[in-house]
Amino acid sequence: MSDNQPQQNPAPKSASQRIEDLEKGLMSMYQAFNGVAQDLNVAKEALKILGNKVSSIQAVAQRGEPLTDENVSKAMVENNVLDLKQKVDGLIAQGVLVSQDTVTNNSFVVGRELDEQGNAVNPRLQFALAALQPEVQDKIRDHKIGDIVDIQEGKLKFEVLEVYSIEAPKTEAPASETSAPAEQSAPAEASSEAPAADNSSPTA
Repeated sequence: MSDNQPQQNPAPKSASQRIEDLEKGLMSMYQAFNGVAQDLNVAKEALKILGNKVSSIQAVAQRGEPLTDENVSKAMVENNVLDLKQKVDGLIAQGVLVSQDTVTNNSFVVGRELDEQGNAVNPRLQFALAALQPEVQDKIRDHKIGDIVDIQEGKLKFEVLEVYSIEAPKTEAPASETSAPAEQSAPAEASSEAPAADNSSPTA
């Protein structure tokens, strides 16, 4: 055979092969973007922790306290507790959380973790009851503000400090609907995800 003989072009791909190649390319792009998004979330969380640590160091210095790890960690916890409280206050202002006395299936609970001696190990935990494992839900449900619950016998106790029902956020009806007779008006439907569980433990 002669080396100058023209090479044959590869057979054209079928439509299904082209679609398969496109799917592979899109999947590769998705995985790359997903990895970048995860890296950004990690970096964002790291910056948040770093910012908390810097502000805590400043707070300790302003108090005239020694810049020890213990004092800085304590200030970081205080900042976290304040941040969590502000989140709950915002949800209350929006009408998403409404105060109640007893924990129910639709409750958002605020409390603190205690050791066997009754000392606060974690000064603030807050979560929607439905976000917990079923066996933990059963232990907290039907308790009232001030109750101390044995979550794990001999290890973990939880004191209920605040209880709220999770409501759909209030929305203002359009002007054309507000003038309609009461018996003809229907409440606006709105959905809201239960606030996620959160806690005040610092991460250094």
